[in-house]
Amino acid sequence: MSKSNAGELIIFDTGALIQIHTQETFSSICVASFNQARQVGMCYLAVPEIAGATGSMLRNRRITKKQREHIQNFVTKQLDHWLVLPVSHRVCNLAYELCQKHPLKGGDAIHLAAVKILLQFRPATFLTLDKTLYEATKKEKVPVVVIPRFEDGR
Repeated sequence: MSKSNAGELIIFDTGALIQIHTQETFSSICVASFNQARQVGMCYLAVPEIAGATGSMLRNRRITKKQREHIQNFVTKQLDHWLVLPVSHRVCNLAYELCQKHPLKGGDAIHLAAVKILLQFRPATFLTLDKTLYEATKKEKVPVVVIPRFEDGR
């Protein structure tokens, strides 16, 4: 994360929230961003996505039941303390348009659309670990936490 991003509102996508608590490729970036953020945010879509993603990780033996519970509690217990972006009609319409412009999955487009609408009201930086979503975010001129591996073309 660049110094200019430090201390502001960081909106985490689902994968970034999970990697705060796992030892994966981008975990160190996620932890550093979380620790440097003055305020943390997420799209409400992350709630069911956390359940689905951690369920898949459990079935594939990438995490234990205890780790799954810890990750899920980390998110669900913070909802009153974080900025939670709604999945509104406006967000869904913009997500539809974003899918027309970029090779995004619907859920990823919802995360990006929610952040784009938020930016009309206040500054924020988006943290995504999905390369396709990262590239679309940059093309949409949305501030994004830099992922060096994505910048290197890998």
